[in-house]
Amino acid sequence: MQGNNELLEFLGKINTKKPYGTALFNALARVTISLTIDAVCLRLNIKSNKVEVYLTQRANNDTAYPGQWHCPNSIFRPSEDYKDVFARLEKREIGGLLGEKNFIDSFNNPQEVRGHFFSLVYLCSIKKDGLVGRWFSVNDLPKNTIVHHRNHIIPMVLKKFRLTIKLNCKKI
Repeated sequence: MQGNNELLEFLGKINTKKPYGTALFNALARVTISLTIDAVCLRLNIKSNKVEVYLTQRANNDTAYPGQWHCPNSIFRPSEDYKDVFARLEKREIGGLLGEKNFIDSFNNPQEVRGHFFSLVYLCSIKKDGLVGRWFSVNDLPKNTIVHHRNHIIPMVLKKFRLTIKLNCKKI
């Protein structure tokens, strides 16, 4: 088929070391499974005694989630390992340095608006403040928080975070 040959020729020219651009990424995401890292940064606000989550807001012209809040996340590019993805998160979505990164679980999202996404979910701390986003109480998230972050990813990590707090309190 003529169209397939042209597509194969074009795909062979893609520089996999650089971002593809939104249109090409969205097209490929519909026909592949995209592997992501979600960095859920939680803290206990000692003044309010509330657990807070760090969220960033997507641009208003974002093709999938315009203006919505979410946990910092990024997609693996070909030939990357998790350290590369975390470095990109620190630079683009946190503006500072992450401290501890503890793998919590995975989240399979075959119905994501752009295609099938599989996330490796980490509980992270922020070591050096240079924040790009904001801290919110986990009980008072912005109304326009991405639904799968609000309903699945944040609660998944929150369970582990609360258990850690309880265990640490018992050690004192």
